[in-house]
Amino acid sequence: MTTRRAVISSILIAAALLWTVTVGAMFRAIRAFEATPGRAADALDVWPSASHIPRAAGEWRLVMLIHPHCSCSRASITELQRIIEKSPSSLQTYVVVYRPKDFPAGWEKTDVFVAASHLPRTHILLDNDGHEASIFRGFTSGQTYLYDGDGKLRFSGGITLLRGHAGFNSGSAEVMEIARTQGGTAKHPVFGCAINK
Repeated sequence: MTTRRAVISSILIAAALLWTVTVGAMFRAIRAFEATPGRAADALDVWPSASHIPRAAGEWRLVMLIHPHCSCSRASITELQRIIEKSPSSLQTYVVVYRPKDFPAGWEKTDVFVAASHLPRTHILLDNDGHEASIFRGFTSGQTYLYDGDGKLRFSGGITLLRGHAGFNSGSAEVMEIARTQGGTAKHPVFGCAINK
C-alpha cells in the first residue's frame, strides 16, 4: 500500500512539474512574440510623389498602414487616437487599409477598420494589394510615418510598446512631440503583422 501511494505521489509530482514547465514555456513564447518587432519600413526621406494621398505644401501628414485582420493593430489605432487628440488640429491623418483586390467586398471591415473609421480628422484609404504600402516601403501593420510641411520624413515606425499593447510608449510620445514642436526626427520599432498576407 505504501509503495502504491509513493508511485501515485511521484506521478502527481511529475504531472505538476510538467504542467508548470509547459505553462512557463507558453508564457515565454507569448512574451517573446509580443516583444518581437515586425519588419521596419525602408522609409523614404521625402514624401513619395507616386502616392495617391494628397499633399498640400505646408501641411503635415501622419500616415499609418494597417492590415485589418491583424489583432495587434487595435492597439495601434488606440494610440493613433491619442496622438490625434494631443496634436495640432492642422495635422492631416490617413489610415491606409490593406485589401487584396480579389477578395470579396467588405473583407476589410473588421473591428480594426471600424475603430479607424471613427477616428477624428482621419481619412481612410483602401489599399488594393498593398500598392500604397509598397510606395511608402512599409511591410508591417501599424507602420506610421510623419511628414512635415516640406514633405520631409520626421518619424517612421510603430506607436505601441509591444504587439497588441496600447499605453504610454516612446513611439507615440515622439510623434506627439514632433508634431507639437515641429522639430526633431525619430524612429521606433513597429509591432504588428505582415501587411501582404
